[in-house]
Amino acid sequence: MSKPLTFITLKKAFLDSGYEIRFFPAHELESLALDAPYGEKRHMDTNIMGLIMPDEMVIGLAKELSTDDRAETLLHELIHLYDEELTEDEVEEMTLDLANNLTPAQFGFLQFLAS
Repeated sequence: MSKPLTFITLKKAFLDSGYEIRFFPAHELESLALDAPYGEKRHMDTNIMGLIMPDEMVIGLAKELSTDDRAETLLHELIHLYDEELTEDEVEEMTLDLANNLTPAQFGFLQFLAS
């Protein structure tokens, strides 16, 4: 990644991307993930709570999650959107790091998007 990852860079990446956010039952997200091309299957050993669907320009989030958990899952998916070459472990580490350093306004923006 050429520049440091910040909330501002993720926000801009999302707003510039044209993606929309949709809510799905978790079992539907898991089914969609199983249907993904092999190269896009990253971590099928965990429950899928979020998913990027490039063909439809959609970020899918599990509707069963609380608003806070959907916001954090959205943050995770935005990191994938920003740099699709990152491993799942790298994305998860960055998600936790960023989530712990967001201002209330930044987290509130994610909550708004994920509600």
